[in-house]
Amino acid sequence: MLIVNCYIVMKKMKSIALAIAILPFVGFIVSPPPNYAQKTPSQIVLESGEQRGEKPSLSDSDRAQELIKELRQCLKKALSNGEESSLEEMQGASMECTMEVIMLNPDGTINPNASELMELLLTTSGASMPTTSSKGQASVKLQPVPNSRLFSLPVTVGDRPRSFLFDTGASNSILDSQIAEELGLTGTPISNRLLSYFVVGDDCSEVNASLYYLPPLSVDTATVEGINGMGINKESIPGNFSGVLGLDFLNAFDVILDPQSLQLQLLPPSPSVAGAIPLIGRFGVTIAEAKINGKGPFLFLLDTGADIMVLSDRLSTQLSLDTSSADIDEVRGFCGVESAKKTTLDLVALQQHEARNLEAVIINSEVLQLLGVDGIVGQNFLTRYRQHWRFGEANALGFPEEGSLLLTPLEN
Repeated sequence: MLIVNCYIVMKKMKSIALAIAILPFVGFIVSPPPNYAQKTPSQIVLESGEQRGEKPSLSDSDRAQELIKELRQCLKKALSNGEESSLEEMQGASMECTMEVIMLNPDGTINPNASELMELLLTTSGASMPTTSSKGQASVKLQPVPNSRLFSLPVTVGDRPRSFLFDTGASNSILDSQIAEELGLTGTPISNRLLSYFVVGDDCSEVNASLYYLPPLSVDTATVEGINGMGINKESIPGNFSGVLGLDFLNAFDVILDPQSLQLQLLPPSPSVAGAIPLIGRFGVTIAEAKINGKGPFLFLLDTGADIMVLSDRLSTQLSLDTSSADIDEVRGFCGVESAKKTTLDLVALQQHEARNLEAVIINSEVLQLLGVDGIVGQNFLTRYRQHWRFGEANALGFPEEGSLLLTPLEN
């Protein structure tokens, strides 16, 4: 699953939220217990495709076997304390080793081929991501989040309605850990080191996060079961909501959002239409090409949980933006704050849709590097349009590889 979430707080205490969520590969090792969680360290072996009677290509097989060997060595080292390891310890070690072997290069930087490596490993090991099931549809009123352009909505969890942030930048849904405890959910802790790669903030030492198999989530009669989400303390959730409704729920439906009437519809999936913006699925979130100040295209995450536009510092340099006298503000995330520079973008364009003079912040974040994006399209662009989001079929990693977004300009 993929969970990243950050929250921008300006100096004058005006909240500008920027919610992303990323943890796709962490959930992989937790979800297939047969290969990891139910075996002792001496038994930890990932079955190859050849062992299961399949014959992947030689290059893929060799590549996968090397990954399996590295994972096995990492797990044995992590669990070599001479005592029988608990399920929780095995799952925690599995998450750490997946991060170390799949997602990071030897120098600690993010591996840009992590997604392909994980899919290869899934294919050859016989493991699989957890699947979800959905039914129903919805038509609900959105609630504006004070002092921002974000929206919340009612979500039923454990037979009780709760207020969740609506967030297309979250690959997986998030639940207040206290609610998870009240529901009797059993979680797998996420180490502070691991969490630091997926969230904004400089200090994760005081943050307690866990992975949970969530109970059914419902919006009106639209229901999704089998979601693997994250639990975290309520104070770390943007807006202090009870949770975040992410794309693991939303991508089961066509999502139609009208920021003017504050109406949200969740309908059965339908084919894309002419004039829609093509979306790229990556790590459970959606990405599109955008032009900035007439240059590009560049890859941008589309995020209804981001109050304003966001640029990577790398793109800022590429665009030759003058930030020498830029105001410095704080980007507050799950793990504290990071500094950000304020700027104004002359022109932002997604295909034929353009907006001028948009406020933005520039950040240096591993989250953007992990996603392989140059920035984030936030609500100061998106809320100018009625939006019809469509999502493709899920891949082996459990999230859509493509989709589309039809934008219809709203009358002023």
